[in-house]
Amino acid sequence: MNHYTDRDGFNAIACQRTWKFLAVSPPGGRPFGAYFTTLDPDARHLAKRLRVPRSKLGFRFQFTGEDGLEPMEGGRGAFVFFSRVDYLVDPPRQVFHGETGL
Repeated sequence: MNHYTDRDGFNAIACQRTWKFLAVSPPGGRPFGAYFTTLDPDARHLAKRLRVPRSKLGFRFQFTGEDGLEPMEGGRGAFVFFSRVDYLVDPPRQVFHGETGL
């Protein structure tokens, strides 16, 4: 599972031993939550498919498992998941965090 963010978001999450992804009210009428995707940085048209600004793809957190995550309704539910509350990822589940090069 991946979470993409900008430099400020990256710094706020990476400074914690247990990553904490904050649930927020996103634009566009999407449900309140913390958002994740199974799409990797090399996915074609990533920003468009995730419906996020390209500036939000500069950094990535990758972790195993999807406990507590719900798929988005509709077609994007195949690759976009969310948590209705702040989502915690403890160190054993953490795989990667850093720049995406996008």
